[in-house]
Amino acid sequence: MTAVRLLFIGLLCLLAAAGRAQTNDLPELGDPTVAVLSADQEHRLGRSWLRDLRGQTPIMEDALVQEYVENLVYRLASFSDLNEPNLAIVVINSPAINAFAVPGGVIGLNAGLFLNAASEDEVASVVAHEIAHVSQRHFTRRYMDSKRRGPAVLAAMLASIALAVAGAGDAGMAGMAATQAASIQAQLAYSRQNEYEADRVGMQTLSRAGMDPTAMPRFFERMLEQQRYAGDPPEFLLTHPLTEERVADSRARARNLPHPDSKPNLPFQLVRARVQARYFENTDKAREYFQGQQEKGAGIQAQAARYGLALIALRDDRYDVARQRFQALVDDGGGYQPWYQLGLMEVDMDQGRYPAVIERGEHLLDINPGDYATSMLMSRAYLLAKQPEKAAPLLEPLVLKRPDDPAVWSLAADAWGNGGDQARAHRARAEVLFLRGQDQPALRQMDFALKEAGDQFALRSKLGARRDEMERLSKEEF
Repeated sequence: MTAVRLLFIGLLCLLAAAGRAQTNDLPELGDPTVAVLSADQEHRLGRSWLRDLRGQTPIMEDALVQEYVENLVYRLASFSDLNEPNLAIVVINSPAINAFAVPGGVIGLNAGLFLNAASEDEVASVVAHEIAHVSQRHFTRRYMDSKRRGPAVLAAMLASIALAVAGAGDAGMAGMAATQAASIQAQLAYSRQNEYEADRVGMQTLSRAGMDPTAMPRFFERMLEQQRYAGDPPEFLLTHPLTEERVADSRARARNLPHPDSKPNLPFQLVRARVQARYFENTDKAREYFQGQQEKGAGIQAQAARYGLALIALRDDRYDVARQRFQALVDDGGGYQPWYQLGLMEVDMDQGRYPAVIERGEHLLDINPGDYATSMLMSRAYLLAKQPEKAAPLLEPLVLKRPDDPAVWSLAADAWGNGGDQARAHRARAEVLFLRGQDQPALRQMDFALKEAGDQFALRSKLGARRDEMERLSKEEF
C-alpha cells in the first residue's frame, strides 16, 4: 500500500464520525450529522483505515504494553458516551506525544505518552479527550462545515490529519501549505468549541472512571512547557491547539468534579519503565537514570526502577545480572509478580534456554489460563525449540479471541507451517498481510491456502468464504 491510499482512507474514515458513538440508539431529531454512514459502514471504514495505518506506521508489538493499554482504554470507554464500544487498539512505536480515536472504534496512542506522563491518570486524560472527540461527533461537524467550503479543502485537511496520526506531523503541515494554506490550517485545528467540549466531556469520563480529572490540565501544562522550551510543538498539538486560557478553563472545570487523591500506580510505573528502557539510546544513561530513580524513590517507584534496571541489563545481554534482578523482584513478593516472572522468561529466551521458558510459562498459565503475554512468549519458545505442534494449541484460542492481531497470526503461521498444516499456514500469512494493508498479496496467500486444502470440504468452504470477504472489503467504496 502507498501513503496515498493511507491518506485517502484517512479522509474517508474521518468523514464517518457520526452515528456509532451516541449515548442512545435513537437519532437526535434535527441533528444533521446523523446517518452520514451506518454503524456497520463506519466500523468497516475504520478497520480499513487501521489496516493501511499498520502498513505505513511502526506498531509496538509488546504484549505486556498492549494488554495494559487495552485494559486502560476499555475502562475509559465503558464510562464514556460510546455505545457498546467494539474497539481496535494500537500502540504506535514512536516517542512523540500523540493519541487518536477514529470512527469504527479505532483507538491508538503513541508510546511517547508514557515517556512524558507522570501518572496513569495523565495518560488516561489524553485517551479520554480523544474518545470525547468521537462521542461528540466533532469530525462530522467539521466535515459538514468543510463541505460548504469545498471538497479540496476537506481533502487536504483530512490528509494532513492522517499524516499527523502516522507520526509525520511535518509532512502534514507541509501538505497544508501546498493547498490553500490559510484556509486549510484554520480547518485542520479543531475549533475552540470542539476542544473545550472534548476537555469537559473527557474530564467527566475520567471522574466517572474513578480517576483524577485534574490530570488533564496538568498534562496540558507539561505539553505547553515542552513547546515553549523546545520550540517544536508535540505531535498532539498539531491537531489539538492549546492555549493558556484553555488550560486555565480545564483546571477550573476539574476542580468542580469529584476526584480521588492521586497515588502511584504499579502497573503504570512498570509499563512506563518498560517503554523508557526501550527508548534510551545509551544504556549507560538508562542505567544511571533508573539507579537515580531507585535511590530517591520508595515503594512502587523504587520497584519500577528496579524493573527498569533488570530490563536494561537484559538489553545489554548481561544475562546473569538481569536474572538476578528479576529474581530479586520475585523473591521480594511485590505486586505484579507475573511481570517479573515474564522477565525471567525473556532472559531465558534470549539465552536460548527454551525448556526453562516453557516450564515457567506453564506455571503462569496454571495461574492465569490463556494469558496473552505468556502464551505468546511460550509459543515462540516452542517454535524455536522445533516443537510447533505444541505452539499451535496455545495460539489457536488467541486467533479466535484476537482476530485483528497480526502478531498472533504471524506466530500461528509459523506453528501451522512448521507443523505441516500448509493450508492454515497460508491462511494465517494472508491475515497478517491483510491486517497490514497488503490486500493483493493477502488474496494470493488465500489462493495458496485453498489449493493446499485439497478435498477437505469444510476447510475449503471456510477458506473460500474468508477469501471472498477479504476481496469484498478490499474493493469496498463508501
